[in-house]
Amino acid sequence: MLTSVVDRTGEADAQAVQATFEGVERRYAGHGLRIGWPVAIEVVRMPIMGATRSANGSHTLFASLDAVRSNAFDGLLAHEAGHMLRTEARHPSHDPAGFERMGRAVRLPREGLQALGEAFNHVQDVYADDLSFLTGFDDRAHEFFRVWIEGNSRARSRDRWTNVSRSVTNGFALGNLRRHGLLPEGDPLTDLARSFDRRAGLAAVDEFADFFATLPSDPTAEGFVDRVKALAASMTRAAHARSL
Repeated sequence: MLTSVVDRTGEADAQAVQATFEGVERRYAGHGLRIGWPVAIEVVRMPIMGATRSANGSHTLFASLDAVRSNAFDGLLAHEAGHMLRTEARHPSHDPAGFERMGRAVRLPREGLQALGEAFNHVQDVYADDLSFLTGFDDRAHEFFRVWIEGNSRARSRDRWTNVSRSVTNGFALGNLRRHGLLPEGDPLTDLARSFDRRAGLAAVDEFADFFATLPSDPTAEGFVDRVKALAASMTRAAHARSL
């Protein structure tokens, strides 16, 4: 239910943005999925491709100008719409009522909190993509995640937790592809992600990939908290393990 498109850059075609979003809505409707809350889109200058803020029964989707100009814009909109659908359905991964319970249950050293926040975003992304991949944009997913893993491979840090976070991101990329049958046996992306771990003194990316690939589709609230606790424990072990 798109209510407005606002171009805050002065360089986007608002009508084209609207048409692309409506095309994504039609693809979702073919699977019986419809966004119930009003949606406003704002085209802005931002360092990431996009993000959605959902509050008070409405969604605001922020799309970067770079995303609007890319050939992946429809895929981005499908992904963000997946977040909207999960929020409206109060899926445990997107239910604010469960976040406080998760915050009490999950423990991590202070220096690992940012890494856990990024990892939790990836958990939410998996559940959003379980929906967005239904709409037929998975054909570009492998290339998208290849760029992520290549970027991480060039960005090794002296900080242990930063490297753990990058290993989690690589694991998310591999696990999400594998979850949808898009990571063939022997795919070079797996070797690339493992090579980052070796250079960073880690051996965790396969465990992280397994975690994301096998997240239960419809967990209970308690079961979801348990899965996030397990992820935090894996990250802590990786951070504290003796460098290889």
